[in-house]
Amino acid sequence: MDLGSWEDFELISYPPSIDSLGYIGVYPTSRHFDEIGIRHGIAAGMNTDGLSCDMQTLLKTSYPPKPDGEEDNREPVMVGFFCDWALKSFSTVDETAAALEVGGTHSVYGPDGFAQHFSLRDASGSSIVVEFIGESTQIYADKNDGKPGHPGIMTNEPAYDWHVENIRHYEWKKNLALPSIPTPGSFYPEERFLRLHALKAGLEAPYSHRDLITKAAALLNAVTIPIGNQYGTDSGEGEGNGDHTVWGMVYDHTNLAVYFRSYKNLSLQRVRLREDLSLDDVDKAEKRYLNVAEEEVDWFVDVSKNFKRHP
Repeated sequence: MDLGSWEDFELISYPPSIDSLGYIGVYPTSRHFDEIGIRHGIAAGMNTDGLSCDMQTLLKTSYPPKPDGEEDNREPVMVGFFCDWALKSFSTVDETAAALEVGGTHSVYGPDGFAQHFSLRDASGSSIVVEFIGESTQIYADKNDGKPGHPGIMTNEPAYDWHVENIRHYEWKKNLALPSIPTPGSFYPEERFLRLHALKAGLEAPYSHRDLITKAAALLNAVTIPIGNQYGTDSGEGEGNGDHTVWGMVYDHTNLAVYFRSYKNLSLQRVRLREDLSLDDVDKAEKRYLNVAEEEVDWFVDVSKNFKRHP
């Protein structure tokens, strides 16, 4: 999550109920969100069926009008609660997409100034990107399989389909007889999108679970913005000129674990949804909180005891 302001964020373990799934999510603790009625508006998280949801800024977003209950009788979903709704309600991206498509059961609405789009992924590896352009809901399927149109990446503006076409153009230039292509190096959204695409294409297949998480963290490193007024971070009017990475997450959709870190602590922290928080058990799970930048969490590993003499 890259922001120009120094917001505090908390992790919340949200217990299941008879008609909703349990999940772990991150939400901003700013009083401003309380004032506009969006307390616990989840910005990122994963549920106990392995569905994850992430919210990111997309300038020039324009949401559909709120269903009136007469001509449009779909259930309204306020954009600030999109991830909360999805994580409680669905197990797969296909289920989520079906609810939002034309003829579906739900419609997302909200003030255009909220300006967010969403990426969802499930345990099968499939993902969708959901955007709102011209008061219309746009859903893009992304198998994250390396094939054209399936990059498995989402950043910010322009809209997702522009980034996909930009990758096609990038690949076209690579295949010319005498290509000259600079490595995308700034922190603008289109540069981060291309950089992740190029780095993913060069990765070797992971040989273990640990190697898989390590490679995901390496990709996260490549687009992490250091604290300060870094060049190539201004996201546009009203966004400020000092965007930096407040926190980052790696989802393990198969083993239902979340790895996270913050600008105050770059060591990966892990929490397991079932083993640690019992979020699949209605009777045992409870709502609990942890500051993403919790200062009592170890920020390094002391390995002095691991030094050994050679035989």
